[in-house]
Amino acid sequence: MARLKSHEKDDDPLVAVGGGVRVESVEETARTVREAVQQALQKLGKAEDEVEVTVVSQGRSPQLLAFGAEPAQVRVEVKPEKAETAPESEQPEVPPVGDSEDDADLQGTRDAELAQMMLTELLKGMGLTLEIQVRSIDPVTLNVVGAGVAELIGRRGTTLRALQFVLSLMVNKQLERRIRLVVDADGYRQRREDLLEGMAERLAQRVRVTRQQMALEPMPPNERRIVHIALVDNPDVTTESEGAGDDRRVVIKPS
Repeated sequence: MARLKSHEKDDDPLVAVGGGVRVESVEETARTVREAVQQALQKLGKAEDEVEVTVVSQGRSPQLLAFGAEPAQVRVEVKPEKAETAPESEQPEVPPVGDSEDDADLQGTRDAELAQMMLTELLKGMGLTLEIQVRSIDPVTLNVVGAGVAELIGRRGTTLRALQFVLSLMVNKQLERRIRLVVDADGYRQRREDLLEGMAERLAQRVRVTRQQMALEPMPPNERRIVHIALVDNPDVTTESEGAGDDRRVVIKPS
């Protein structure tokens, strides 16, 4: 059992300097992994896409909404800062190539089965019994369907992103390596992608006519990426991501 760290006298993020790179990290405990991560993000003043998260302990139960005597513990470290250029900086990571295509397919299938099983248990802990479909293995994409699936989406997908975040931490810890994992709910992500692409095209047209830049609402990294890609071939505009943390957004500018 992992030894839980006390924070009664440790209110400031740990700052380590090595090789000229400033690294900030904190360890937090809470009732759930998600709550511990949120505490760490608040202390660091960062968003989820600006940090690396290591689950030290999932607590007594790996269920999202479970109660238990033993809290979850996480270590959250700020990623080194680097310049962002759009849209290249927000392109999906290229998965590592295995020894052969067959080996990669087999590994992807096993990863998907593990993720499917862990998501099933996670949803049971929330009192939900839903069907989980494996849509693809590269990246591992799970689609949840059934009555009551709308509860998993939340406002503009916030609950769905939280569920994906926690499941990714659990699966990566079990595998002892990182995989790309996507959780969808009754095709919501595709509908959201279509909506964002349409909005990006309309705003780009307005920017072309007015010659005035326009900023979209703050978005998570995956949604900013959709906007960048939607307009990458548009000769009349360019896109950049501006802001920090939860306020980071795409700005469409005239070329």
